Amino acid sequence: MIEVADGSAIRSATSESESTSRSTTQIRDASPPVSRDDAAMESEPGTRATGGCDCGGVRYRITGELRPVVHCHCTPCRRITGHHMAATAAGVDDVHLLADATLTWYQRTPTTRYGFCSTCGATLFWSAADKVDTLSIAAGTLDQPTGLRTVLAIYADEAADYHRLDDALETHGGEQLLN
Repeated sequence: MIEVADGSAIRSATSESESTSRSTTQIRDASPPVSRDDAAMESEPGTRATGGCDCGGVRYRITGELRPVVHCHCTPCRRITGHHMAATAAGVDDVHLLADATLTWYQRTPTTRYGFCSTCGATLFWSAADKVDTLSIAAGTLDQPTGLRTVLAIYADEAADYHRLDDALETHGGEQLLN
């Protein structure tokens, strides 16, 4: 199990005894990296999407619905991703980690944290204590095709000065509550 910002858990491919001995801010185990081409492990019935980091140290599958993509231009997302966070989201119970040997969590505040790969540096996840049933997933880490569309930009007032916002998207200066 992997704890999200509020202490709830995401299912992992590792055993319960392994997970209890791990730190909640940095997760390590003996899970080997999984190849993007390992279809046998990821094509279980009910899989909606799969994804992972560039080096394969973190791989996941989603069994439930994915929210449309939202661009977050807030300063923390901009600094952590190097541009802006383009994220979808799924229910915590619908995210299944297939490999998490290099998944590390950066606890940015007491209530928010970002999950990334400690080997290749890929930003993968974002979680917040006020959204305990949801895990945000960096859309660029999903295997293609995703079938998703970008529908919203938030914190547009914090967008980088070099970036041109998309006029075709609904855009808000701050946070917008999402269903």
